[in-house]
Amino acid sequence: MNMKKNLAWNTFGSIFYSACQWVITIIVVYVATYETAGFLSLAMTMSSSFSAIALFSMRNYQVSDVKGEFHTGQYVSSRIWTCGIAFVVCAIFAAVGNSTFQMLCIDAFMLIRVAEALVDVMHGVDQKFDRYDWIGISYILRGIVTVLTFSIGLKLTEHLLVTLFFMAVFNLLAAVAFDCRKTGRLEEISIHLADKKILKLLKTCLPLVVFTFLLSLENYIPKKVLEYFFGTEQLGIYSTIASPTLVVQIFASVVFSPFLPQFSRIYYHGEIHKFRKLLHKVYLFMVGLCVVVTLGAVLLGKPGLFILFGADILTYYDLFMPIVYCTLFTGIVWILSAVVILLRRIKALVIAIIADFLLGIGIVVPIVQIFGPNGVSIVQLITLPILIAMMIGICEVASYQAKRGVV
Repeated sequence: MNMKKNLAWNTFGSIFYSACQWVITIIVVYVATYETAGFLSLAMTMSSSFSAIALFSMRNYQVSDVKGEFHTGQYVSSRIWTCGIAFVVCAIFAAVGNSTFQMLCIDAFMLIRVAEALVDVMHGVDQKFDRYDWIGISYILRGIVTVLTFSIGLKLTEHLLVTLFFMAVFNLLAAVAFDCRKTGRLEEISIHLADKKILKLLKTCLPLVVFTFLLSLENYIPKKVLEYFFGTEQLGIYSTIASPTLVVQIFASVVFSPFLPQFSRIYYHGEIHKFRKLLHKVYLFMVGLCVVVTLGAVLLGKPGLFILFGADILTYYDLFMPIVYCTLFTGIVWILSAVVILLRRIKALVIAIIADFLLGIGIVVPIVQIFGPNGVSIVQLITLPILIAMMIGICEVASYQAKRGVV
């Protein structure tokens, strides 16, 4: 398949699946209440934080493993371990500081994250074989399953918890029925859970988990602080306005994915001058994306929110543009993190996120207390640009050193 088709399948599939998850945040508002939307938002956000453990931030490492340091069976076997650990850890943390209902909602959505993580490692194999059509179909299939099971479940049971468990079961079934079967045709996948190299692989990727986990918490903690000081309904309103903007983050992160294997091959073949030219084009793409998203949000923001949620939501329109930039900057962070991982500057990446996370922790309470729901965005609008600047610095230094032959 050519690069245009790869890009089309990967981008459309990813955006479709993310749009389907966004759709359920709209459905819950129409079928239930803002309070229920708040419960769903926290379940999605907290499970996303522990999804970092399930995924173990391995996809970019797996795809850029052009030297074959680890084989497919080791990647898949390690994913089984990380999914089990992630679910147990999430369940423990969910039991702290949450009601029983909220805790079980988080657990249920974590099962959906487990399905996503199992599919992700299969997609890493598909990506190496340029089967982006399978990746796209997988996203579309699971997106449809997500919307249908959530809609039917919530309508019939009128109970969020039952609906989420219903949705989780069918997501897991879809992962096994489609992705495991299809990917198994490309390469024999031998599962050996006691393979000693699995531990080495996990140790190698552990710092990446720290990065992803802290980045997710940077998003989660301000929301939790908002709920603590202003209530679940305000969190639900914030999350409702934020839901349409997620497509920006997804587009920014997935559009680069098909180019990552090519970037890796160019870098490891020693074509550093060509690599740096491509890297600088990535920077230009990010600037262009900021301009396009700003224009689109200004022109379509109010009409879009009105069509989706009605006139009442426009009372909170002042939350919209800051949220747009938060999602945009988060997408840019994911693009740059893939490049940093390719360059194997993992220690520098972890140092950058720890410093950024500590800054966010230090300012989140006073800012949310002063600015209310907008404080959630303001915290991230302070921390994310700083993180982006540090990551660009890491990329420039690492690629310059490679150009000069410095290890």
